[in-house]
Amino acid sequence: MTRRYPLFLRRRDRLLALLGRTRTIGTRTVLEDISFDAYPGEAIGIVGENGSGKTTLLRAVAGISTPDAGTIRTDKPVAAILELGVGFHPEFTGRENAQLYGALLGVPEAAMTDRLEDIMAFAELGELVDQPLRTYSSGMSARLAFAVATNVDPKVLVVDEALAVGDGAFQKKCVDRMVRFKEEGRTVLFCSHAMFLIAGFCERAIWLHHGRIAEAGPARSVIHAYEAHLRNRGKRRAEMGGTPGVAPGQLASVVGVEVSPAANAVVAGEDVTVRVRLRRAVAGTPLHVGVSLEHEEGTVLAVMATHWDGLQPLTGPDEEEVVLRLPAFPFTRGQLDLTVYLTDETGLQMVDMLLLPDALRPEPHRWEPGIVRVRHAWEVAR
Repeated sequence: MTRRYPLFLRRRDRLLALLGRTRTIGTRTVLEDISFDAYPGEAIGIVGENGSGKTTLLRAVAGISTPDAGTIRTDKPVAAILELGVGFHPEFTGRENAQLYGALLGVPEAAMTDRLEDIMAFAELGELVDQPLRTYSSGMSARLAFAVATNVDPKVLVVDEALAVGDGAFQKKCVDRMVRFKEEGRTVLFCSHAMFLIAGFCERAIWLHHGRIAEAGPARSVIHAYEAHLRNRGKRRAEMGGTPGVAPGQLASVVGVEVSPAANAVVAGEDVTVRVRLRRAVAGTPLHVGVSLEHEEGTVLAVMATHWDGLQPLTGPDEEEVVLRLPAFPFTRGQLDLTVYLTDETGLQMVDMLLLPDALRPEPHRWEPGIVRVRHAWEVAR
């Protein structure tokens, strides 16, 4: 399957396209030679960087767009949860939008009426069920979209980052329902930047890169290949000198990292402190911070993140400092890289990342056979 979009370089190009005269208009290939099979009772994860073609692929599978070459064969109906609001009308109420979505998928009105109670119970909209969709928050819209899409008995469920705007309880409900779908023999295509969800839910994964399949196979193998790619290409290295700032269009950036003690003074078993300075484009923008420690060969040894530890998003001024304390540093030797991550308030969308190569070179007080010192105690049973 191949999908192309026209390139409108001049205003008149749009008029020519409306008149069907596209021969002189250039195109951009978004997807090229995409081919895969998905089976009943299987979940396939779709991973890749922004702009790699993930959403375009899911839209094509859902029937929202058609390929320029090749064919797509799917069992019907296909329910899709794509961009928030797709298939919904902002002036219709939640109840009316549910009926509309069912009608678009060919579900009889009487059948949708019977299901409305279950749909609204899952969405947890309360009295707002009869209010216009435009008054809903992004999380409420996502709950409604997921509730409706999973109550129309689809053969194929297409999900594109729908869980990113929900809270933990909502995400668990959604994952539980998708697991049930698999057990019932349905097919799920699931796109997410959260690799732990892909690894835990999907049997197979497809990594899209510049519109092509870079790798496909068992989910964990594909994730490892994708993360290795991000490590090599997605990080900027810490640079000395200059005045770092926030790039145009970027929410925030890491502008400074200080590790104490210095790299060659780190001693296994003693405390280590990491100070991260971040700068926002707009004061108060909610952010989460993460720090990973990686072996020189690229193996991730440990990850600490404010989101995973249950902290509220940071909402400080335009410049803010965050301190990570590592008591009794457990690694005994090696050259460790340190990477600092900034994510949005969901913890799923990457905002910036900064790599400090060879940031820590721990040494033990004495030689030890292992590379990690595990806190432990001995007891003799008598």
